[in-house]
Amino acid sequence: MAPDTNETDPYAQYNFEVEVDGEAVAGFAEVAGITMELETVPYREGGVNDHVHQLPGQFAHANLVLRRGLTKNTTFWEWIQTVMSGTLTRKNIVVTVKDGFRGDSQWGWEFAGAYPTKWSGPDLVSTDRGMAIESIELAYERFSTLSGMPD
Repeated sequence: MAPDTNETDPYAQYNFEVEVDGEAVAGFAEVAGITMELETVPYREGGVNDHVHQLPGQFAHANLVLRRGLTKNTTFWEWIQTVMSGTLTRKNIVVTVKDGFRGDSQWGWEFAGAYPTKWSGPDLVSTDRGMAIESIELAYERFSTLSGMPD
């Protein structure tokens, strides 16, 4: 019988690998905020009293929220400290979905021009192996799916 992946690999439950400017820095269990919405602008045309036109506006999106992460890398913490001290530094973030058994990338998204807006630490437990991140929230300019990912 093959060994249970969760017993041999402490990061197996963190199926979302996060890269900051091309460097893999953490694994997360949850990712939220991958949404896009086309805003509309109401336009009242003179003489047309039975409806209001809805014209397309700009695209808007929610902040990217990464939850329940684990890392041995201090990249997020250093970046947050830089931004919170007043130096807004934008970076490119790549989030890839990993196959929990083989670790292969299955799908991914790239978030351009991101910067942290919120960081939440976890409850501290002495048995954790690395720095845990309860959640980090990132604002970004735009996102796209990664090309060239395996089928």
